[in-house]
Amino acid sequence: MKGENKTKSSLYYDKHLFLFYLKKRILSVKFIVCVILLLISIFQFFNYLEYTIIHNQSFLDAIFWGDFIGSLSGGVLYISVIMTGDIVSGEFSNKSAMIVYATESRYKILTIKSLCLMITIFILIVFYFSAFFILIFIKTDLLVSIHIYVMGFLLIFIKLILYSSLTFMVSALTRSISLSFIIPFFYITIETFLENYELGLLSFYSYSLQVFNFFRDLIFPEKIVLNVVNIFCLIIFFGGSLLIMLLTFYIFNKQDIRID
Repeated sequence: MKGENKTKSSLYYDKHLFLFYLKKRILSVKFIVCVILLLISIFQFFNYLEYTIIHNQSFLDAIFWGDFIGSLSGGVLYISVIMTGDIVSGEFSNKSAMIVYATESRYKILTIKSLCLMITIFILIVFYFSAFFILIFIKTDLLVSIHIYVMGFLLIFIKLILYSSLTFMVSALTRSISLSFIIPFFYITIETFLENYELGLLSFYSYSLQVFNFFRDLIFPEKIVLNVVNIFCLIIFFGGSLLIMLLTFYIFNKQDIRID
């Protein structure tokens, strides 16, 4: 009986801890900044389409995949950094880390934080794609094919989670709020140029480009090429986030946080 009550008490605490961190993510200035950035991106895209006449469904699908999905870099990717940069380092900055990580398992705290982060990113992407859905329907009275729309949504969500996991790792391992923003911002800015210096293996952009091209050929009537490079890029794109997070959890759990 005591064990059952202890389990219920633990679940109750975990639930409230989860809701606390989720509200902290959503009800923050950073969340509002991300919404504004997404709105700016949406209106820039529609300004780009101002003189484009969308004739039919297939043309709209091509624009959605080639222009809307293809343009999701730079400014939009920065929302993953904005929402994640202080997720761990912020507690070291305000000197509350010792209290937070001494009262509960570090694995539990990081797991709850990562779940809250994924939900927050999901909400932002839902907002972004919903805005596109509504505005494109107002402009054209057409809707993007559902399978293309869903596929684009999932790929963008996974892409942002990939960049968020990288930022999460920097935030947890450096424990510096400045570095947690500067390093990921710098990486996103320069990664498109890494291939020019034969450093494409270090660029998430290279992997995601290969993956998006693969699914483009899968969705549209193109010849599908499944080779070793594509398979490797698919593994990195879909499994990279999990690998980064597990590595972060392991290293952070081994660190002596008292040195700060």
